[in-house]
Amino acid sequence: MAGKVVMLLCVMLLVAFAGAEEENSGLYRKPSCADMVEILACPMNLAPVCGSDGNTYPNECALCVQRQLAASCCLERRYQDQRKPEWTS
Repeated sequence: MAGKVVMLLCVMLLVAFAGAEEENSGLYRKPSCADMVEILACPMNLAPVCGSDGNTYPNECALCVQRQLAASCCLERRYQDQRKPEWTS
């Protein structure tokens, strides 16, 4: 009986910690725009990211530029986009 209680507690702790890890998994995170001060030019590398506004940007720098232009503190990187971007063939 005591073994079952201990096993149940271990499973409950595992589930609780797994849920906390999902919340901090990086699905939403602030882009690293701290170094950008009125720089509106970005490299041409294609590393698509999806913004919290639902738009896909060619890379994180482009998201930062849009964030500057919109004067938005709330535009965040949702995740690295795994979909095929619309602007490529």
